[in-house]
Amino acid sequence: MSVRVYRLAMLAVAGLLLGGCASAQVSLSVKSPPGTNLGRPMYMLVRQVDTKQYANEAYSEVAAKVGAPDQTVLQTAVIYPGTIQRFQVKAPKEGPMAVSFLFTAPDGNWQVLLTPPMPSAVDIELTVSRILSDTIPPAIPSEAPELPEAPKAPEAPKAPGA
Repeated sequence: MSVRVYRLAMLAVAGLLLGGCASAQVSLSVKSPPGTNLGRPMYMLVRQVDTKQYANEAYSEVAAKVGAPDQTVLQTAVIYPGTIQRFQVKAPKEGPMAVSFLFTAPDGNWQVLLTPPMPSAVDIELTVSRILSDTIPPAIPSEAPELPEAPKAPEAPKAPGA
């Protein structure tokens, strides 16, 4: 190993050690059965969004960001049918993140919104033309299901003549 390659490797390790603590990573696992998107590859786009933008943005506006990404785009990838693909995405410093799948003919949910605090891992399963399911571990313990109410204690017997 040359001295120059060694120095570059050491700089890369130092950068990971120093910078890795400052930003959170989200592990995305995308399961795409063979019939996904009618058997054709498609794009996944991960980007920083605000909640209003996410709610009002048209599919065509999101799709345009693949060919002309702006500063909000965190990652793009091609999803191949019949695969499970895993990605590490650097979470935005603040605000939500959208994971969008650009199906040829979307029929239903085609994107997922991840809100702070960001989960460390997200599993997404696709189907022919939509997201079949997404599993995001709860980030806050208060998101646990409510427990049933405890039964009421019986009333104490009344004194005679009262």
